[in-house]
Amino acid sequence: MKPIRVLHVLNGLGSGGAESFIMNVYRNIDRSKVQFDFLIRSNDDNVLLGEVESLGGNVYITPKFPRHIFKNYKEVANFFKDHPEYHIVHLHANALMYLKPIDVAKKNGVRCRIIHSHNTQTADNFLYNYIHKWNKKYISKKATDFFACSNLAGTWMFENEYKLINNAIDVGKFAFDICSRNRIRKEFDIENKFVIGNVGRFTYQKNHDFLIDIFNAIHKINKNAILMLVGVGELIEDIKLKINLLGLQNSVIFAGVRKDIPDVLCAMDVFVFPSHFEGLGITLIEAQASGLHSLTSADVVPSEAKVTELLEYIPLDTSCEEWAKAVLKYQNGYIRGNTYDQIKSAGYDIGELAKKLEDYYLKQ
Repeated sequence: MKPIRVLHVLNGLGSGGAESFIMNVYRNIDRSKVQFDFLIRSNDDNVLLGEVESLGGNVYITPKFPRHIFKNYKEVANFFKDHPEYHIVHLHANALMYLKPIDVAKKNGVRCRIIHSHNTQTADNFLYNYIHKWNKKYISKKATDFFACSNLAGTWMFENEYKLINNAIDVGKFAFDICSRNRIRKEFDIENKFVIGNVGRFTYQKNHDFLIDIFNAIHKINKNAILMLVGVGELIEDIKLKINLLGLQNSVIFAGVRKDIPDVLCAMDVFVFPSHFEGLGITLIEAQASGLHSLTSADVVPSEAKVTELLEYIPLDTSCEEWAKAVLKYQNGYIRGNTYDQIKSAGYDIGELAKKLEDYYLKQ
């Protein structure tokens, strides 16, 4: 018996939180029963494309949205006419901007049309905010099912009821390992350094600008401190310029996109994540799974992200000096504990979540 095929609609197959979540599910789901295909609207940073294809998935790339909006809409309309085999469409959204696949899927008789909220705010853009609020009124007529990674993400995206779907991870893979720590530290020549880390795309949302201010305040007190930044994004050159102007270029590592995030987290001493907004912040779950003390933004990062006492919330309007003070509490080191049971009991184990989604898809 052939597996059912679920079409996931995403911006791309890069290093974002939604991509990370669905790939975690894809790696752990029973692919003899449920297989994933992907409809994406960007050919940038598609580092996961090869893995998708190796797992048996098909990837369809449409023109970039919103830059080529009319070409995109035309190809999406034709796509569903040419692929009547899909009965489940799962659209992953940071905001209600891109609903064409759901509209066309409905017109073509796709029975199950899921919209999955992964965020709590649009970019700082009046037009985007207006479109989001307008579409929020009508989304219940377009989709059949509503998922959210946190309650904040659910209430921001939907006016109707939604299912809470935890951004689960392979908890055991993130357990602290001293050999992995030593390997990464040797790779970057930071064996005797105090390493502050961050994993995230260089976008307004992730607030790297303030992170650099925090690190500058740390570095004034502890010259042995190093900042490790993992990720890519449109604001990376602006951040590099700021670092150079502050004279911190020899103390900041741009690690790019890494496939060994569990090992990289082992190499860090503190994880700092001062986002402007988050649907959840899956990297915070990963950092806690690594036994890593973490600091993040109060009020804008959902409470569901705190699954251990390792995570501390600090208001964004607190000075960079106060953030630095909170980070420096850990400069003399600490024992990295095993948090497996805590994270699993909080519902963030990928094995259990993948089975839950597998059963859900099969019932459709």
